[in-house]
Amino acid sequence: MKKIVVIDSLTETFNGPIVRSGLQKSAKLDARAFAKMGYDTTFLYCGVIDDHYPYKKICLNDIGAKEDVARHGKHMRASGNYVKSYLNRSSNTLLEADYIVAHCHSVGMMTGINAMVKDKKILFIIHDVIDLTWACGFTNAVNNMRATGRNYTHIATNSQYSIARLDYIYSRAKDRFELLSGDEAFDSFIRHFVWSDVNPTREEIIQHEKKSAVVGRYEPAKYHHKLYKYKNAENTIVHYGIKDPRRDEGLKYYENLKIKANAYSENLSDEDLWESIKTSQSIILPCYHEGFGFTAFEAGIFGVAPVILVHDQGLHKGQHAHATVQYLTRAGTKHFIADFNDEDSIIRAINDSLQITEQDRIDISSSLLSYFTIENYVNERIELLESAKKINIESSLESFFE
Repeated sequence: MKKIVVIDSLTETFNGPIVRSGLQKSAKLDARAFAKMGYDTTFLYCGVIDDHYPYKKICLNDIGAKEDVARHGKHMRASGNYVKSYLNRSSNTLLEADYIVAHCHSVGMMTGINAMVKDKKILFIIHDVIDLTWACGFTNAVNNMRATGRNYTHIATNSQYSIARLDYIYSRAKDRFELLSGDEAFDSFIRHFVWSDVNPTREEIIQHEKKSAVVGRYEPAKYHHKLYKYKNAENTIVHYGIKDPRRDEGLKYYENLKIKANAYSENLSDEDLWESIKTSQSIILPCYHEGFGFTAFEAGIFGVAPVILVHDQGLHKGQHAHATVQYLTRAGTKHFIADFNDEDSIIRAINDSLQITEQDRIDISSSLLSYFTIENYVNERIELLESAKKINIESSLESFFE
């Protein structure tokens, strides 16, 4: 039986059944999927996990790197060094692995693992392409890692959006900085980035209440405020999330949301959250710069219609620059699109989503569950691991001069 080690980004803290971010959810989905498909699976993380799936759980620190950095009064850029220090506590586990799947928020994850092991097959999953500063650090880490020729690596991201985002940064800054383009940095994007073992009944799919849902931390970059002006006696937008003191200084955004949002519900466990959301008429994604976007899938399998706010940003003229639109299109799932900068377009798209039929809800659920299966999910990752390559600069030069 192949041994697989799945590593969380180690930047956030797991808190029992509450999952703070999409990065955490993605790593946990990997551990669950590999374990369910019969692999000898070990999951490395920070904090406390409450999960019944049969994978080995190894906690590397009581809190994630972001909280650890804040606790010691250091700049957030130091989190990469903290991630490396946590990884050093798992050296024996990594050395015994046949495959390593590492979820990266900090480049310290890439350089740390590459230095710890040799001749391993490693899948690095990058979730967010952030900005020029990030791109410079990422380029340096990728070039240095590949130059060592230590391991067989495959660098993937969760969507075409992230590759295009890096291309956009590259095109604007390549004359001033040493950067890799999206196609140079990434070996692929992951098509089947999510799965679920939930099998909704017909009754669960067709039943709904007069409400729409939006999910995200209560902080400015999640754009809950784009929906404050929505008013409809036949529909209430419920804002689900958690407070985030790191990104919302003094909790000013949270306090304003409590006053201006149609309704809100906070601090729900994953199970309670989706139990509440599944009877919504639509799920709204106001944040236009999502690198993947679990919420449309998790609500959609219950027939909830996705409404996505899009913003071109100049990435692909004439195409919608949003990962969720991309994967819903691949799966053939009915969805609604609104212009992020047009209030009338947003209101119209939400109201249009209220008109879907029972058959529409059944079709939305069926399309997602048929495309995002656990078999597709695991098989794709194994294929990427098996295709991982070792790039040894010294050997490449010797071949060139032969």
